[in-house]
Amino acid sequence: MRKKLPWLLPPLLALLVFLWLPWRSVPRHVFLITLDTTRADAIDYAGSGHGRTPNLAALAASGVRFTNAYTVIPITLPSHAAMFYSLPPHVFKIYNNGQQHPVPYPTLAEIMKKKGYATGAVVSLSVLKREFGLARGFDHYLENFRPGLWYRTAAEVNRDAFSLVEKLKGGKSFVWIHYSDPHEPYCPPGPEELFTVALDGEPLHSSPSIEEQLLELPLTIKPGKSIVRLRSEIPAFLSESRGFAALIYADLRIMPRDPQAALTVSYSPDLVRRSERYGRVTFTTPESESHLTVVNEGTVPCRADLAFKYMMKTTEESRRAGYADEVRYLDSQIGRLLAHLKKAGVFSESVFVVMGDHGEGLGEYDSHFGHIHYLNKVYTHVPFFISGKGVRGGEVRGDLVSNFSVAPTVLALAGIQRPRHMAGSDALRTTTEGKLFQETYSPEAYFDAFAVVDFPWQVIFSPGRPMRSLEFFHLETDRHGTVDLHSGPDPSGRRSEMTKSVLRISRIITASKRRHESLNQKTMDTLKSLGYL
Repeated sequence: MRKKLPWLLPPLLALLVFLWLPWRSVPRHVFLITLDTTRADAIDYAGSGHGRTPNLAALAASGVRFTNAYTVIPITLPSHAAMFYSLPPHVFKIYNNGQQHPVPYPTLAEIMKKKGYATGAVVSLSVLKREFGLARGFDHYLENFRPGLWYRTAAEVNRDAFSLVEKLKGGKSFVWIHYSDPHEPYCPPGPEELFTVALDGEPLHSSPSIEEQLLELPLTIKPGKSIVRLRSEIPAFLSESRGFAALIYADLRIMPRDPQAALTVSYSPDLVRRSERYGRVTFTTPESESHLTVVNEGTVPCRADLAFKYMMKTTEESRRAGYADEVRYLDSQIGRLLAHLKKAGVFSESVFVVMGDHGEGLGEYDSHFGHIHYLNKVYTHVPFFISGKGVRGGEVRGDLVSNFSVAPTVLALAGIQRPRHMAGSDALRTTTEGKLFQETYSPEAYFDAFAVVDFPWQVIFSPGRPMRSLEFFHLETDRHGTVDLHSGPDPSGRRSEMTKSVLRISRIITASKRRHESLNQKTMDTLKSLGYL
């Protein structure tokens, strides 16, 4: 029998290959689609066709969907870096948006490119611009932000994505497409109402009133008194629903280019001044029109710059409704992407890895809207599914997976071996994480915070928080991760061990964390415009 064994190996290997190929055949095109600010429960997987997100639901139903996917950090840049390196933020030392730090490992894009894939990316938030490091390995990295805007709509992303697909469809390709429409401002494109700025009746600026813009407008102030008027048309849907609350002008200031210029500025009585972190001065008003009176006490015209971040504040109910509308809009644009891929003859040869980079609080935890600051379920539980060529459909799995799963899974789908430095593994083959460590950091977050997930339990430690520095949650039964079980009986039997673990890890990270480097003014302005500082 021993002599016959070598003769049996070739047919046995051929049989194994035959059994494996139908569901793990290598696709020509690999798409990584990341959904910024998209919480797990925002996606409606109902198969009736009448759900909120029919296109995402159909794509997920044709593949493998993971119900327990969590981000390791609720901050966009380090969350995506964790996907591309399959390493935690405290290892590659990118703690916040706006930070640059050399990483000694190849990115997912570099590995794919080395293996013969043409690579391209389209991003929709300025914190992912090429200067922050994730462009490594991409042949094409498309940004194309409009002046004054830090985000791009899904329709704008699609225009670049369609062009990129046409350019790369002839060979093998790896394409990353980043959508961010659920991000603030919670309002899909559409209303025609305008926000305008004028100096002494002469128009300086005009844009849709729903767009949160970071503006810097040049002024020429004549001798004597001049009036700057800020006028915003309130969208009809907000007026009709009484969803409008106020206008916000953050960092509103007029800066003469000559420091010796004699300019004085006064504000209309409706503008209420308040100060915030990092010396930022914000004015709010319930009025749709405000003005600044500028007096040039000199005898010649003075050149200056008018700078501020414009925002429209809405009620909490309106913000929740707007977030849901944004998700519907995102889904419709993903439907357009998939239709284009089918028309281009690319869809049937493609595989899709879809993941949210972090969730979004809509008032469930301490009435907080946004992300970054906390690690509770509503901020960290995200959608994650894999679909397309080589993936068997109709499977729903409860494995605990995270950002670490993305790069190894993409590589496995492409038939490429995972590098040893990666912390995760192929989500389609194994349970990738039995436990998960999560983190978030100041100065963007209110304080550093750390968590350990030993599913279904989560312990959160926020050492800089005066109260409730330790919290304990049951992730399966607690929809949003807001019911703290820390002070009561321990139904898990693991709370003490998990608490010791998160305390020990947080001490190690805090001791080794490099001192926060000063951010340049441009980066600071961008982070402020996003609401991160």
